[in-house]
Parts: sequence; C-alpha cells; structure tokens
Amino acid sequence: MSSSVLQRLAQSLNGRSSGKAKDSDLLFSQIEESSVPSLNFYFMLAMATAIASFGLLSNSAPAIIGAMIVAPLMSPIIGFSFGSIMGKDRLTVQSATSIVTGVGFVIGIAFVCTNLIGLRVVGSEILARTAPSTLDLLVALCSGAAAAFAHARIGIANSIAGVAIAVALVPPLSVVGIGLALGEDAVSAQAIALSDIHHQGDGYTMAGGAFLLFITNFLGIVAAAMLVFGLQGYGHWRKPFIVSSVLLMSSFFVVDRLDRRLEIIFVEDTVKRLYVEAVKAKTGLVSDNHFILQVRGERDNGLLGVSVVMLGVRESLDDLDSSAETFRGLLSEQLGEPVSLRLKIIPIDIIDHEAMASKK
Repeated sequence: MSSSVLQRLAQSLNGRSSGKAKDSDLLFSQIEESSVPSLNFYFMLAMATAIASFGLLSNSAPAIIGAMIVAPLMSPIIGFSFGSIMGKDRLTVQSATSIVTGVGFVIGIAFVCTNLIGLRVVGSEILARTAPSTLDLLVALCSGAAAAFAHARIGIANSIAGVAIAVALVPPLSVVGIGLALGEDAVSAQAIALSDIHHQGDGYTMAGGAFLLFITNFLGIVAAAMLVFGLQGYGHWRKPFIVSSVLLMSSFFVVDRLDRRLEIIFVEDTVKRLYVEAVKAKTGLVSDNHFILQVRGERDNGLLGVSVVMLGVRESLDDLDSSAETFRGLLSEQLGEPVSLRLKIIPIDIIDHEAMASKK
C-alpha cells in the first residue's frame, strides 16, 4: 500500500505524466515571453521601483507591498532556473540579461528618486531590509519552490502574485539605491545621524546589507525552483540536484553573515522574554516601571555583547548595579555562554494629573 501512495505522489509531482501540469513546450514559451528584456518589462519595473522608493522613503508598508505585486523581476529569475535545468541556453542568457540589467535599472531609479525627493530620514521599512538572516534564506527557498510549482500548474497560477509578496526583490534593490543616494547624510527616525549609530553604519553600509538580502533571495529562489522543476519531470533528473547544490554552495559566502544575524535575533528575543518573565514573577530584579526601547547584540573577538536602552522611572533606579549583574547572569545562563551587558537608562518622571469637571 505504501508503494502505491509513493507512486501516486510521484505522479502528482511529475505533472507531465499526470496531466496536471502544462506541457513543457507551452511552459517554455510562456516563461520565455515573460523573461524577455522588453519595453513592457522595463516600464513595469520602473513603476514598481518608483512605488517602492516612495513607499520606503515615506515608511508606507502598503505602498511597498504594491510594488512587490507590480514588479516583474520574479519572471526572469524563474526563466533563468527553467532554462538552466532544461539546457535552453537562449532562455538562460535572455533571463540573465533581464536580471542583470533589471538590477542596475532598479538601483539607478531608486537613486534618482531619492535625490529628487530630498528626504534623508531612514524609517523602519528601510532598516528592515538591511540586516538579512537565515530566516530570509528560508523564505526565499520556499518562495522559489512555490513559484516554480505555480508556473507549472494551470490551476494555481494565480498564486504567483502571493509569492511575489512573500519574497521581496525590488524593495531591497530600492534600498540599495536609497542608501547610495543618502551616503553619510542618512538620518534615523530618532533624529540621529545614522553614521553615529555604530550598529547601523551609514547609507553605504545600509546599501550593502540590502544588496546581501537580494543576493540571498536570488540564490534561494533559483536553487528551489530548479529542484521543483526537476521533481516535476522537466530536464534530466540529475540537473536539479547538481545545479541546486552548486548554488547553495556558492551561497556559503553569505550564510555566515545570515547566521550571525539570526543569532542576534535570538539574543534580542531572549533578553525581552527574560525581562517580561522577571516582571511577571515579581522577583524584584526588574521593575514594571522600566520599559525596553531597544536591544542590540554583537560579537567582539568572540565575546557576545548585549546593549539595552531603557526608559526608567527616576525613583525606581536604586540598586542598579546589583540588578544588572543578576540579569546578566540569567542571560548568560540562558544563552549558555559568557555575556557582557551594557545598559543605557533614560530616567523619566511620571506625573499624574486629573482635570475634574466643575459642578454647576
């Protein structure tokens, strides 16, 4: 019985034998048409870039999502994957041309838009695309698999728009152009020069992080798409595994940075979780009159350092040294390694005032 289940699963994945996927010739012609570096491609890409750039500069999430839907950059990436696995050199070169020229096109338009608008404040939507982690690679792998599967299946072709939203291609490239345009003049939402915040660097550092996110997305999409196309019976069965392995190995130069960023995400999560647990347990270690504004983590010569910026009620700041050392010990125990903790507490005064209604 198990063999029949496996056979049905294999037939389901291999669309050509089951009749559930498009014919390879039809699929090839459709992918080739959508991968041509044509006027339609560049016009839609220009509009998507303008929408993304204006949305990023205004910190508007809906505009950025709209740009993801409009952007046609996913099509040539899928075309590159399909052409490589099928041995279609013309499609592969054509798609690669669209990708390379499209990348330069997006960065250039974002650069021009930023200089024309003149805004210099970097919001959360921009910063969110400057520090990719392994989670972004996993999103790209899943998105590439979904895009390849949707392209090969008539019934779920409408899902491609959702895939474009799931994995961002144009927004990170727009951030590259924005970062290059801002340079050292980038200003944070807290009215601090970005170059003064050593965790963020300047506009050029921001551009480098955003380009790393695009490269991560590209490698993940291509590797997963080739694998899924191969499993559905397109091309020789060895090709998807060989090419996907080569692409994943070539991504090792970014994996280290992605893993380091993921580690910092877990550190930040642990700090906030431990803090909330300590407040709920009423241990006296921390006060519910303190509020965490920002948590940062980084490694210096192998030692993990954690910086925490907090708001604290002025009269609740007694015995800070003892509390900080105890919390550092808890954090070190939770993470399983020595940790240095640096606190920055902004003292505040809470004033209660009630305006009473007068009696007539």
